[in-house]
Amino acid sequence: MSGNAAALKQRGNERFKAGDFLRASELYAQAEKADPRDAVYPSNLSAALYEAADYATCSEAVLRSWKLLRGREDAKADLTARLSGRLAKSLCHGVRAKTVTLDSLAAHGPDIQQMRNVAVKTTASSSSSVIEELNRVWSEWDAVKAEATAYVENGREGLRGFSRLPMFYKPLDTTREFFSIGTDDIIDLTAGWGPEQLYPLKFDKLPSLDVAFLFGGVGDGRHAFGTIAGLSQALTKLPKAKRSQSNAHLTLLDIHDGTIARDLCILLLLHELNSTSDSTARSEIKATLTYTFGGVAMPDYCYRRLEMVIKDLRKRLDSTPPDLPAWLYLSSDSVPAITPTLDYWLTTKKTTKRMLERHSHMSPDDPRADIVAFHPGGNKDRQKAFKDKRDAAYAQIRTVLQSLTPEQLRTWPIFSRNTPAAEMLAYVRNNMETLVEKFWNESRGGKVPLHEEAWYWTTKVFFPPRELLKRHPGFDEAWKRIRNNEEISESTQRKLQKQIESEWKPNITLFDTKCADPKCYPDADGYPDYTIDMFHTVAYMDHFNKRNGPHAQDPMRTDENMLAALACGAFFEEVAAAIKSLDGHIVVELICGGLSDELLKMQCRGDVTRPAEFPRKYTRMWLSNVPDYTHGTQNVIVYAIPSLQDDPQAALAFNCMLNTMAWGGDDEFFTTYTLLLPTEVSRYLGCRVIDSKVVMKVCVLGSHSLPRPLSSLATREELTAWLTRVLFNTFIPARSKPRPHNVHAPHNLTAFFALLFYLHHVGYPAHWLSEFLARVLSGSMVSDIPRYDGSWPIPVTERLRRVPSRRVRTDPWLVDFENIIATAYNALPFPIATALPEDFSRDITDIQVWEAQVTPAQRFSMDPWMNTTGSPYDPRTSLLFWRPLEVAASALIGDMARIFEGKGEPAPGTFFVLTMQEYVQYETRIRFKLSRRRVARMRTEKWSMMAYRHDNGQQATRPVPVEKWTLVT
Repeated sequence: MSGNAAALKQRGNERFKAGDFLRASELYAQAEKADPRDAVYPSNLSAALYEAADYATCSEAVLRSWKLLRGREDAKADLTARLSGRLAKSLCHGVRAKTVTLDSLAAHGPDIQQMRNVAVKTTASSSSSVIEELNRVWSEWDAVKAEATAYVENGREGLRGFSRLPMFYKPLDTTREFFSIGTDDIIDLTAGWGPEQLYPLKFDKLPSLDVAFLFGGVGDGRHAFGTIAGLSQALTKLPKAKRSQSNAHLTLLDIHDGTIARDLCILLLLHELNSTSDSTARSEIKATLTYTFGGVAMPDYCYRRLEMVIKDLRKRLDSTPPDLPAWLYLSSDSVPAITPTLDYWLTTKKTTKRMLERHSHMSPDDPRADIVAFHPGGNKDRQKAFKDKRDAAYAQIRTVLQSLTPEQLRTWPIFSRNTPAAEMLAYVRNNMETLVEKFWNESRGGKVPLHEEAWYWTTKVFFPPRELLKRHPGFDEAWKRIRNNEEISESTQRKLQKQIESEWKPNITLFDTKCADPKCYPDADGYPDYTIDMFHTVAYMDHFNKRNGPHAQDPMRTDENMLAALACGAFFEEVAAAIKSLDGHIVVELICGGLSDELLKMQCRGDVTRPAEFPRKYTRMWLSNVPDYTHGTQNVIVYAIPSLQDDPQAALAFNCMLNTMAWGGDDEFFTTYTLLLPTEVSRYLGCRVIDSKVVMKVCVLGSHSLPRPLSSLATREELTAWLTRVLFNTFIPARSKPRPHNVHAPHNLTAFFALLFYLHHVGYPAHWLSEFLARVLSGSMVSDIPRYDGSWPIPVTERLRRVPSRRVRTDPWLVDFENIIATAYNALPFPIATALPEDFSRDITDIQVWEAQVTPAQRFSMDPWMNTTGSPYDPRTSLLFWRPLEVAASALIGDMARIFEGKGEPAPGTFFVLTMQEYVQYETRIRFKLSRRRVARMRTEKWSMMAYRHDNGQQATRPVPVEKWTLVT
């Protein structure tokens, strides 16, 4: 039997060396079974189990080996030391993983203590490094054992605390853009990601008929409304028994309070539509929905209805919980966020005249505009402007075609990856004018001028519904002339304009509270500037309405008789009917908050005000282009993928709209945000890449069952190199180019820590992660991984670049790690106590919020197109803390890259940087977290703080000495 055991051991050794720890452990277990009296077999087994992260079984194997070794005079000291150290580490990780229970510790307590004592005694004459390491791991065990109860009892609170930590570098200014009217085609998530990317949800294949959909960056809600309509239609195809068992939950989430307030008004108007059968009332409500959703002004009778809804909503929100219809839910945390917007809408006085002066239908820059410019009665100056713009567009298309690289040309269907570069370039050169015309025609899409667009050029309002037309004297006559391709006289135009300015009202839901901010509008009476194609949304609704009929495949905007009131009215009538048909089986939930923040709260049970029965995992998620602002693919994978249901049909999708022109292709998009290619994402990050065509289409990702087999993941060397690259680029991010090539990759060190949590969940061994973090916490690292020092996007080749190995500094960022670790300490899935610097706190109550009143060191232009020093809306803020008596701030903020590389002068302990800030407004105040004990030491050493931009090293605020900081919590 011993010979058989030896052979099994040899085979196990081969698999161990190959990194196949699971198979190695199987072979070692067979060897132990073949020869249960030899301590080497359970010892080998414990080594394989430890590397496979099976810490509980590893500790049991160690103890079996120890029982065979103890008392034997020939027991080798080095084997005893290895087993003792492995036992300590496996116990530490097992307790943190909650696989080693307190009961099992009590049962094995005497053996554990005996092994520790004997190992310490037998290694007394060993090398200092052996003794030091053995003492370290047992000291770690002492800390883990002492904290075991707290870890079990307070782990959830640690996760909740972590879920509330800011994960992004903040902009210098808190003002947010308000995207009130969307530009996307309408998506029904039960059918896929839009008309061009079908991905139908097969309800009969789902494990449960309880489905959940999330819309992150919900915007005007069009995709939620489309999904409600599609959901009703899909469920009607199910047998009646199944239909009665089905339930749907939709979560509408947006960071902007005005967006959530506006969507609530739309939803309550839909509720009103379902609450009346009076034909006149229904016509008025549908008209109000049309003008509120897609217009800039509305008839007074629509405004009165909208105002009544806003007043009603404001009153409903005074109740706790908000008194909303049974199918509608607003998070109580969101109420304080949206009530100022509702109050503003009810009290501000806006004029239709000024609203329409700031609005124009379609910019001359839009190549599609010429189809309306040449409509009979069109303005001659506008026609000339459109012709000039079209000629300029032709020239621009030529320039783009001439600048295309061979790699970009290979994405064209007519070429293959093997087509010679010279052949492709010659084709473009020889067919230039044909290609220009082709791209121009594709951009127009065969659209025809609509009668209503000619009306809109004159009036800047949608034509009223036919059944309400009598309330608008003169409209019918003017409309007839337009329908007959006759010009409207100037006097008639003036009458229409005067009537609209006096009797119509601005769409108040297009205003947000920054319109009353003198910083944004000097007179504190701002108006939104709408220069957009007002019939995009109308056409999308019309197209959606026809999806099940004979004209489903017709190109959009090819029917000159299309009317906004008809298309929008039909769309909202279907949505209202769907809500009514799903009565008792649908909940529409609205949350005002950041997408990643709210998803993490759900995962960590930090959403304490949210009903426990609400879903925390979703069947489908549409994230819009929120990832354009939140670190792209990496943020989606770390924060959103864990919120997908574990089902093959579960998926999420997002598009790119902010900076499409910035990208050389999808590979560059993925590399910039993840430092991985799309083909590498699954192996490193444990999720499915269903479709990576994000730049021109949508990116679709799915979940895998977790944890993944270790053999399917990146090796330890690969993971360590990649994590190092991610970390270094988080310390000092790359620079961004001006619009429209600007890239937002704002992850701070909180997000890096979230990545470690995620990787543990994926299946990477905890000791890989804890040992990596320990090296970071030592204050320096020896590495051949460089940080990217250029401008985004990051070239694809950068993810593999190496430099000669050198020692880099991590000490400037360690205080950020203290704030994170102390907050999440009882939730950490791996032990880290002995790696923490001596002055680190582990107590969440010691981490406090401090506030500093600040004054700007310089002004940053509010217009992102005009500034030369960087937009204050870019998430580029770092906080510098330093000892003015030891070092000058100017020597730090402009030289941080060299300091990181170990070439700067400032000594450790004389300064540090915070990537995580609680609140930043560089003209008024800044809030940040620090340990109370640390601040006490800083007071005696006379530290100061200021904000700066980490992309260009520019000082943003004047220094604030520590004695002027105030404790907030």
